Amino acid sequence: MNEQQESVRALEELREGLGELRTAHDLSAEELRRLIARSPVHDAALARLQGELGDQKAVLAEVRQEIAAIARTVDSTHEAFTDFLERYGRHQIVANARAELTQLTVVWKADYADRQRTRNLARGLVHELTAHALRDGSVDQAVIDACVAERWLAEPTYWLAPAAMAVAARHRGDDQQVSRATSYAFSRDQAKSKLFFALTWSRMGRLSEAASWMDRYLGSLRRDELGPEFTVLLDAIADAELGHEALTYASETMARWFREDPSALNWGPASSRAQLRRWQPWLREFSAAAPTDAFAALRELSGEGWDAVEESWRSATAASGAARYLMEEFPAQRPVRGRKGQYTDRALDHLIDQQEPDEARLRRRMAQLQKLIDQEGNLEAVVLAGDPTLEEETLDFVTLLERAVFAPERLSLGPPGRRLALTCVWESVREATAAMALRSRTLMPATVVLTVDGWSCEVPTHGSGPLDTAQVAEDLHAYQESRIRSHVESVAPSWALTFGCGALAGLVAVLLLPFLDGIGFAFFLLLALALGCGALWGVIRVPVRRHGLREEGVRRQAESVRQLNEAVNQVLTLSAQWRRGLAAAARLETWSPVEHGEDRA
Repeated sequence: MNEQQESVRALEELREGLGELRTAHDLSAEELRRLIARSPVHDAALARLQGELGDQKAVLAEVRQEIAAIARTVDSTHEAFTDFLERYGRHQIVANARAELTQLTVVWKADYADRQRTRNLARGLVHELTAHALRDGSVDQAVIDACVAERWLAEPTYWLAPAAMAVAARHRGDDQQVSRATSYAFSRDQAKSKLFFALTWSRMGRLSEAASWMDRYLGSLRRDELGPEFTVLLDAIADAELGHEALTYASETMARWFREDPSALNWGPASSRAQLRRWQPWLREFSAAAPTDAFAALRELSGEGWDAVEESWRSATAASGAARYLMEEFPAQRPVRGRKGQYTDRALDHLIDQQEPDEARLRRRMAQLQKLIDQEGNLEAVVLAGDPTLEEETLDFVTLLERAVFAPERLSLGPPGRRLALTCVWESVREATAAMALRSRTLMPATVVLTVDGWSCEVPTHGSGPLDTAQVAEDLHAYQESRIRSHVESVAPSWALTFGCGALAGLVAVLLLPFLDGIGFAFFLLLALALGCGALWGVIRVPVRRHGLREEGVRRQAESVRQLNEAVNQVLTLSAQWRRGLAAAARLETWSPVEHGEDRA
């Protein structure tokens, strides 16, 4: 009875559960139907939204293109505006330069233009044809006096005007007027007036008076500030165009300047080293180029000794190169002289045409402005294209001598002036060259030690005796042969390992393999084969290794002999160049820039 009731209750519960499931299913179906009914609406909204997004994307693309076009327009406008500003700035610079140049031109014409007439008059007065014209009556002295007086009145502050009056007074023999005009010229510019009278009186044949003026001119100079007129003057002095007395004064003054200059080292116990330090930068310019492949084998085999050998070789070639240069640049056979008085004429023309400081500053500024106008206001181009001739360089005396001897391309000086400069510093240069040769001789070892694979030999550098290169190569060959033999004999067979592997292989083959099968048989078979191969390799390894060592040794033997022969030949070549360099440098001991018997007053 109880069981029946429980069954009924279970059925009721099952019926209720099924009812709930049916109700839930109906609800889900209804919800699904509603969702299905709504989906077309959602699809339409989604499609509409997608269409709107496409329209916005197209609008954004158009906006982006418009913005890019506006940016390009702005960039081009900015470039055009920048270009306009630059051109406007340049036009303003050019306009200002034109205005300033016009103003300076007016100033120059008002203050300095008449000086050119004074220069022309002075150039005519000092010419030798003027004296001839006065003597034969072709020109009236009164005309010259009138012209000179007019120039003095027009340029009362210009030194050349009273100097020209002194020359005119000299033509008519009025010594008092010469003295008065000379005093006026001194009050304007003493140095230029002294030089002018020295050159003018020498041209007129008054050599004693010219020498006196030259001595006074040289005494007024500062050796640390020598202008271009002194460089031009040196040729005239050296060629004795101002007379031997003036040449003597100049030589003594130049020698004193060189001794007194702080950079010119004085003579003493360490004079040679001091002179070498002084001239070594110039002498090094004549050294042979740094050796590269020419002495590669020698550099490799000589090891640490190469640095001393190279320095000695370079010093010798520098000394010999300097000796050859001096002998070629200043030959004993003087070149054919040109017209007598040509250097005096050039010096006098240079002095007359030389502008005064205020005039030179004005002319430099005018040239800069004109260049700025030509470059259309480009300041950078004007700076880069600066004219070095606008500034006249001043030199100290020792620098002038250095350039005259070793760098003539940097100095406007002829052969006579350069020879006079070398004469002034000759003892210093000669001692420096001798010191460099002595240093080279000291640095070069008597023998160069060449080392190849632990074997060494000595090659003489001083040419003390012949070197048997064949014997040296044979000795290296014997050394390498002995080395090969020792290496080959060092390879000995390992009999214990060979017999051990063979015995183990035999034991495994006899005692184990007959009683095994499967994996054990395969394993021990491989073991026996490996042991057998080990024993076989122990037998054939020695001859194979010995053959390889011998082949390698033979190749190294041939290479070392070849390398040694190259190094020996390079030692002989280098030492021959070194000895020739020292011999060439030694010729300076008996050579002089002044010929024997040459009259130097």
